[in-house]
Amino acid sequence: MKSVVRIVVVVAGVLLLLLAGLFAYLKFVFDPNDFRARIGALVEAQTGRPFSIDGELGLSVFPWLGVEIGGARLGNADGFSDRPFARIRSAQVRALLMPLLSGRIEVDRVTLDGLELNLERNQAGADNWSDLASAGAEAEKSETPGASAEAGAMPKALALGGLTLRDAVIRWLDGAEGVSYEVSDLSLETGSFAPGKPMSVTLGAQLAGGQPAIRADLSMKGEVVADLAANRHRVDGLELRLDGTGQAVPGGKAAVALAASQIAIDLASGEGRIDGLQLSGYGLTAQVDASLSGLPAEARAQGHLSVAPFSPKALAQALGIVLPPTRDAAVLQQASLETDFDAGVGSASIGGLRIALDDTQLEGNASVADFTGPAVTFELSADAIDVDRYLPPEGVGDAAGEAQAGNAAGASDGPLLPIAPKVDGRFRLGRMIVSKLTLTDIELAMALAGGRLSLKPQAALYQGRYQGNIGVDGRKPVPALTLDERLSGVQIGPLTQDLTGEAPRITGSAHIGAKLAGRGAGGDALKRSLAGNVDLRFADGALKGVNIAAFMRKAEAALTGKPAPAEEGPNQTDFTELTGTVQLADGVARNQDLAMRSPLLRVRGEGSANLVSETVDYLVRASVVGTLTGQGGKPLEKVRGVTVPIRVKGSFSDPGFALDTQSLLSDNVKAKVEEKKEEIKKKAEDKLKQEVEKGLNNLFK
Repeated sequence: MKSVVRIVVVVAGVLLLLLAGLFAYLKFVFDPNDFRARIGALVEAQTGRPFSIDGELGLSVFPWLGVEIGGARLGNADGFSDRPFARIRSAQVRALLMPLLSGRIEVDRVTLDGLELNLERNQAGADNWSDLASAGAEAEKSETPGASAEAGAMPKALALGGLTLRDAVIRWLDGAEGVSYEVSDLSLETGSFAPGKPMSVTLGAQLAGGQPAIRADLSMKGEVVADLAANRHRVDGLELRLDGTGQAVPGGKAAVALAASQIAIDLASGEGRIDGLQLSGYGLTAQVDASLSGLPAEARAQGHLSVAPFSPKALAQALGIVLPPTRDAAVLQQASLETDFDAGVGSASIGGLRIALDDTQLEGNASVADFTGPAVTFELSADAIDVDRYLPPEGVGDAAGEAQAGNAAGASDGPLLPIAPKVDGRFRLGRMIVSKLTLTDIELAMALAGGRLSLKPQAALYQGRYQGNIGVDGRKPVPALTLDERLSGVQIGPLTQDLTGEAPRITGSAHIGAKLAGRGAGGDALKRSLAGNVDLRFADGALKGVNIAAFMRKAEAALTGKPAPAEEGPNQTDFTELTGTVQLADGVARNQDLAMRSPLLRVRGEGSANLVSETVDYLVRASVVGTLTGQGGKPLEKVRGVTVPIRVKGSFSDPGFALDTQSLLSDNVKAKVEEKKEEIKKKAEDKLKQEVEKGLNNLFK
């Protein structure tokens, strides 16, 4: 037994002497700088690039096995700039010697000073780092299976005392795009790393370059918990800030901040969590809380998004967006958003959506079933909106809008509406003011498929109801439009007065049906191509601005040779029913069957209206069937049964009404000639009858 102990003691003593000798050799005799050329040749053989160690090499042995490098550089690939691919001013790394013997790696702080990395892509699209990756792959293939497995084996444990990166520069030069970026003053400081333990991280950098140019200061801090063995990671207290200037920055200047209470992912289970993720900038603050699943391949996020109240007008100004003027300067001052969401790699949906814009509240839900061939469905509702408040001031932007519509109609050589997406949804609105019209109980059903759009609006307005069916075929550059519109029981007087801001030209209960078709993106092109029929029926109303009774009195004066009497009564013509059919073609609306009935008058009309030039040429023929006393005048016996023609001619905005005296007199003369002919004919027949009777009497005497 004593001999065994003696042997062990001797062996241990020998080992200690050997280690001491090795330590003394490495410490006092061995100079790693003698191997700089061999190290450079070895790296060059592995990478195919020149490598040199410019500074002094330092080596420590116990208790730390450490290396210090005074400076080194790796050359660039052939065909790229003269800058080195990578360069470092100095580096230091140390690991405890004894834990290495048991398969544990315990590293002291790693320090890199003056790192320079130049990433490039030439005009042909080739880069200066792919050859390094291929060289590494070839080196792995050349190793023996045992050696490869040994090299790739994970250590039993890894501990890092921290990483310090100072004064680093990373450049990106893209010859294909003609742009370059530079990240300078890059600094990174971390706390000690151990699996499953918090590690503080602080980062700072400056970014410059690009076309258009950008310059930004970036800072970040937080605590990282990484467990490589369990594949579970977490970031706590993340704070990231970006202050940017330049033409590439919306608005020319930005201060954007990103913060999160916690971001955690567990790749082993495929789950994760985002708590209190907040993005702020340009006066806008958005917050997201979400749970994650299906990580990483089938990632899905379910959570809540909220945008705190903000001013859309101030946001646009900060982004450098010039908004068009509005009729009400007080709009676009307040907005907010809140919604639940469920989003994956191929689909997304939002529910419980609540959007506030000024005085309007919108709620609903929407979904996209497939991002590759989007199928969108939505169900939205809002309480009330005054659209006129958001429109440009009257007379501003009309000409520009028409010009843009005209340009858009001729500029595209492809489908106007997308072919692939499908949209199916419904929108409800309690009350809306648009073009001074007030509509309530509004519903809009929308369907888009295969480049065809269908809109089915309906609303209550002015004691009646509107229903429409609008179709747009946008599969060609010039869209095809179909209209099937109906107004039922609408009080047309208040409607036209609110629409035009002027006294109405017609009152009564309107029943209008229109079936039209046309082609064009709007404006004159659509007016010229519109074709179809419009059925009109007005009940219990009046034609404003024209007093047919007054024209009848003028007609009586013209027939009797007396001076025309002064007009009396209101400047309108009452009716119990007004009907007509309008045919549209080539930009002209034609009517041949206007009929107006009242207890006093019968009116017929025919003529046309040019929709492009907005002019009218129409002839109204009126006849008396009762007393006109009710129309503000004395009875007109002289024109009873006489048709009085009234010519309507001029622009839509200011049509002229005039008695067609020539037609009146011509028709009257014709009537008198016909009357005289009948009288002569009757006299001749009577005389012939008398002669025949007289001859017969003489014959039988």
